[in-house]
Amino acid sequence: MLKDFTPPAWVREVVVIADAGYPANLTLKLIEDLQWTYVFAMPRTRKFTNGRYVRDLVQHLPKSLYRRRATYKPDGRRQDYWVFMRHAELHQLGDVTIVLSKKRRHFGPKRVKIIVTNLLDASASVILSHYAVRWGVELAIKELKGGLHLGRMQVSQDADRVERSVVLPVCAYLLLVHLYGNEEGACKDWSLFQLKQRCTEALMQDQMNRVEQKWRRKWRKINHAA
Repeated sequence: MLKDFTPPAWVREVVVIADAGYPANLTLKLIEDLQWTYVFAMPRTRKFTNGRYVRDLVQHLPKSLYRRRATYKPDGRRQDYWVFMRHAELHQLGDVTIVLSKKRRHFGPKRVKIIVTNLLDASASVILSHYAVRWGVELAIKELKGGLHLGRMQVSQDADRVERSVVLPVCAYLLLVHLYGNEEGACKDWSLFQLKQRCTEALMQDQMNRVEQKWRRKWRKINHAA
């Protein structure tokens, strides 16, 4: 997908954001070859060039070295994290910035998120704000799965049918947003499920209107015959 992606002409910088299951070595190398930047959550099994694991840093880092930093979600809301940031050299990645973050200062090593980026001059707040963009994608996929049954369609292994089974829920999502998104736009928080409910109400009202008109016509015919 990265090879097939062509940025629009107005794009000045591409930042690839992904969770810990995505950053394979070949993927990271491809991103660097394309001269893009990345902000990835990393597994604890990554190694420094000296052979030590990243998990060792997370496990033994004192709480006193974490500092509170403000980040901002895509909708503008503020979220504070306790953060430790340092520049390091990782095996097969070279010079990177490592950000360790957690929501509460007293949280232990198991609740620390490891984020690695090749944005060497960015602050911890900027890096975490970049990573927060990923959550919007996660919510969209959750809504597509829960509201429009993405991945639940009974299709064969034919590539065209599989592709259509993915495209159809996305098209349905876009249609609902086009039809009813402006009505819900006044609210800051709205979801696909609200749009589905609005669509169901509109269809039911339309059906009731058609039934009413049908019986009005019949009643007029009965009165006319009488």
